[in-house]
Amino acid sequence: MSSISTEELEQKVEAGEEVIDRYFDPTTTKVGIPRPMTSRRRQDLVTTSLDIPGPMLDELDQMAGELNISRQAVIKMMLRRALDEHHLAKRTAP
Repeated sequence: MSSISTEELEQKVEAGEEVIDRYFDPTTTKVGIPRPMTSRRRQDLVTTSLDIPGPMLDELDQMAGELNISRQAVIKMMLRRALDEHHLAKRTAP
């Protein structure tokens, strides 16, 4: 594994360079609970409708703008984080 500064890593990610295999050791790098990768093929996706209050939608749009990603990507990211936290809480509960 190569050593790299945070700033250099961010620049490579922003440039679209693949950094996972080169700069991260999967045996020691752990974030949350490992989940199998989901396919992005169209037939694996399910479209759903979601009613969201206006102020919450404004917050999501603001976050999307700050992260320079779509509203849909923000919602997916937040749902994934919530699901990971839920699974982790279940695992560590007495």
